Amino acid sequence: MDLNQFLTERRPRWQRLTALLDRVDRRGLDALSPDETEELFALYRLVSSDLNLVQTRTGNPTLLEYLEGLVGRAYANLALPKRTNVLRAWWDTLRHRFPAALRAEKGLFLLAAAAMLAGALFGFVATLVAPETAEVFLPPSHLTESPSQRVARLEQMEREGKSRIEGAGSHAAFSSFLFTHNIRVTVLGFALGFTFGIGTILILFYNGVILGGVAAQYFADGVMTFFVAWVGPHGSIELPCILFGCTAGLMLARAQFRRDEGSLRVQLRGLRPRLVTLLVGTASLLVVAGIIEGGFSQINEPTIPYPLKIAVAAVLFVALVAYLFFIPVRKDAAPIDRDARAE
Repeated sequence: MDLNQFLTERRPRWQRLTALLDRVDRRGLDALSPDETEELFALYRLVSSDLNLVQTRTGNPTLLEYLEGLVGRAYANLALPKRTNVLRAWWDTLRHRFPAALRAEKGLFLLAAAAMLAGALFGFVATLVAPETAEVFLPPSHLTESPSQRVARLEQMEREGKSRIEGAGSHAAFSSFLFTHNIRVTVLGFALGFTFGIGTILILFYNGVILGGVAAQYFADGVMTFFVAWVGPHGSIELPCILFGCTAGLMLARAQFRRDEGSLRVQLRGLRPRLVTLLVGTASLLVVAGIIEGGFSQINEPTIPYPLKIAVAAVLFVALVAYLFFIPVRKDAAPIDRDARAE
């Protein structure tokens, strides 16, 4: 074995493993992203193989001692890792890894957004042109009374001090229902990615159709301001969350088409950290959307003026966009290409 060539080829992986272990020593495994954690395992196996080669084919005591120490250090961290701080790991995912993962999949996110927007435009136009078509895709609760009648009734209840949801227990139950519904739609959009993305696109389009159809009803009845004030506060977070979950679904679909990059199982193993990050971030934001929808969104004039509710919706949406796409994140939060890691 040519020792100089061996050192030249293998030294970069030893240095990379050392750098990762230095970070683990300072901050624990929480310091590593999911991709980097997998990289640490892969490097441990590779360097262990290097150690075996050195033991059997060379008699260099200095190199042998160095690699034994490096492998032993890696084993100690992997076999007996420091206790993970769940709260800190969750915050790190939400603050850095979630927006980084979404930025890496911006193309699929825009595709999901386009599918939902197309559905919303279709539902809006179809309902305006032929109002009777609303019976096909709108829930019965939106067909029993006109939007203007519904708005007048809700505002009268507000003036009388009544609430659509009376009591803290009912409020909690309603928020829980909304949160569960949002989670169900988001997870379904993700799971349907295994239909080569067809199911994911359809559920995006269908939810867009419902949104557009309801909006058209309120627009035609002259109470569009109420609709925006009602949907805006929670919709500014809830609708993007559905897009996030469906973006993860489209990642599954893409893997099914890219068989030249390995089997579906192999690709999913590489995508797993990013998929988990997207779903954790989406679920966290859905909690916020559910709380807003179960409370603030249900309060009408004269208690809260509609312009104020619309302004809150705008601020929430701008803040979400800034957080996802413009506020800097740590460089090591960006997903690592698996092929580059293996080199």
